[in-house]
Amino acid sequence: MQRGAIRDAHLDYVLKRAFIRPTDVISGQVTGASTVLDLTMSTGAAILAELGTSGVPAVRLEATTDEIAAYWVPENLDPRHRILIRHLWTSDYGTANGTATFTTLYNNHTEGAAVIAGATALTKTHGAGTKVSATARAVYWSPYGTIKGGTLGPTTIGLSFLVTCSAVSGITIASDYVHWLGMEILYTPKLTYGGGSDREARLLYSHLSTQEMGAASDV
Repeated sequence: MQRGAIRDAHLDYVLKRAFIRPTDVISGQVTGASTVLDLTMSTGAAILAELGTSGVPAVRLEATTDEIAAYWVPENLDPRHRILIRHLWTSDYGTANGTATFTTLYNNHTEGAAVIAGATALTKTHGAGTKVSATARAVYWSPYGTIKGGTLGPTTIGLSFLVTCSAVSGITIASDYVHWLGMEILYTPKLTYGGGSDREARLLYSHLSTQEMGAASDV
């Protein structure tokens, strides 16, 4: 190593963030109004539609079997560390304490291998997310799920995901709906030449905050 060079091991990173938006998972097939499109790459009645009159697009899930298919190519990922995944969601349900549980399946694609839909469960699953407000369409994050460090390797090209809202409580998904506003992916970056850092990057409580929890946190 060149004398005085700065490497990943010398830096105290925060987790790098990728976000898959509702508009990233549509096929573009118009079924009616210009604000409504089929997710024909997925299974079920999921559609992309404006969330009320907000101008914000969301995937409307009408059943626990409705699927969202997505694909992600990692950028500057250090595969020795965990990947954290959570979903941004809301519902028309206007009562507090409704819950939604997301299930995320993935598949690791390597060069020369066929692309298939996500089928492998996360190392740690999401668990139920609670809508604590009685306000309809109040926005919440699901709990984090994780893919353990070392799962991906240098031959990884991308990950395919298959997402469902697999269980609800209180919320009648056929009429209250669960609206999916996107999927956040957090990971430890590798930004300099060399072997990377033995320390997992830090997770901020808020992306606009200086507060943090260490790598030993039970997220």
